[in-house]
Amino acid sequence: MVKHELLNKLDEFKGFLEGSEVDRFLEVFHIKFGSGTWAAGPFSDRFMAKGYTPQLPSDIISKIERIKKAGIKAFIPINMEFFDENFNVEWDLVDSVKRYAEANNMVIAGFAIDLSGVPQFKLGTLTNPDSSLKRKSMEILINSIEIAKRLNVDVVSFWPGQDGWDYSFEVNHGKKLTMFLDGLKELAFEAIKKNMMLCIEAKLKEPKEGNMIIPTTHVAIAMARKINDELSKKAVGITIDYGHELMYAVEPAYTVYLSHYFDVPLLSIHINTAKTHSNDEDRVVGTGDIWQLIDFLYATIDIGYTGWYILDQFTYRMDPVDGMRLSKEFFANAMKKALEIYRHRDELEKAREIGDQAKILDLIKKILYNF
Repeated sequence: MVKHELLNKLDEFKGFLEGSEVDRFLEVFHIKFGSGTWAAGPFSDRFMAKGYTPQLPSDIISKIERIKKAGIKAFIPINMEFFDENFNVEWDLVDSVKRYAEANNMVIAGFAIDLSGVPQFKLGTLTNPDSSLKRKSMEILINSIEIAKRLNVDVVSFWPGQDGWDYSFEVNHGKKLTMFLDGLKELAFEAIKKNMMLCIEAKLKEPKEGNMIIPTTHVAIAMARKINDELSKKAVGITIDYGHELMYAVEPAYTVYLSHYFDVPLLSIHINTAKTHSNDEDRVVGTGDIWQLIDFLYATIDIGYTGWYILDQFTYRMDPVDGMRLSKEFFANAMKKALEIYRHRDELEKAREIGDQAKILDLIKKILYNF
């Protein structure tokens, strides 16, 4: 719980926060904010396969430099940035990233593992029907945990982007679930050996057009709880991607409380914007439904979340430095409002207890539109 004395420091931050005030705000309230290296560009999609900004260098050090230029002091790299074309780890590059972070007072806030962009694994990783490819994916994922250990991070987030289906009848869902959970347990064992925690990230679709093996965070919670119960240890948690929640039209704040209720660790949050029942747009933070976003941030405060809020965005037609800078500003200003609502939580809860919708909206409106 955020102490009342700390909440009173909100009075020091008037109006829209920009520049150094954003950094001061995040520091005062101990809010950990960073960016995935993938948010630093360059970006491409199926409409612009050559990329929207082909002039931008795509090596990982250049990406981290752009994150730094945006005024962001923490980053999360992704595993395939450290593998060569033969899936050998480039350990010199791992050490270079570590040295760059140390020299520039930047924090490596975690590690993402994802094989969705590797053509060989178009039919999945832990659920690949080709047993040799399934074994190869596990080898790469285990080596990825080794990279994370070298980078001194304690949380590894796995997004199984190609594990799923495109058509009805394509897969035996029961067999796929068994394969995935068995593989996930093996990965959890590897993480335990390294004194790390594994978290899993859900997404409804994309790149799969039917569903993915973890289509919702509710499923991720069930999977993590099952493995933790079997291991008698909290080894697996979840990553909540805010935009992914909007894709299947759930209330994102509800999912935060759901993980807390079922005692599944919420280890990482990816922050961005998407439209309800849409695709994974990954637009600038705070450019969608501001009520829903602030309710989500309020929920993270209310459950005592102390992890990282990580930018996961693809600003295709915008300079990525500008995109990251704006998201940082909008996030901080949204979080300021969430904290102010939390300062009035007793009044809010009294109105909630009697279901007085008008009174709730009367309380919230002045903070959202004036504070």
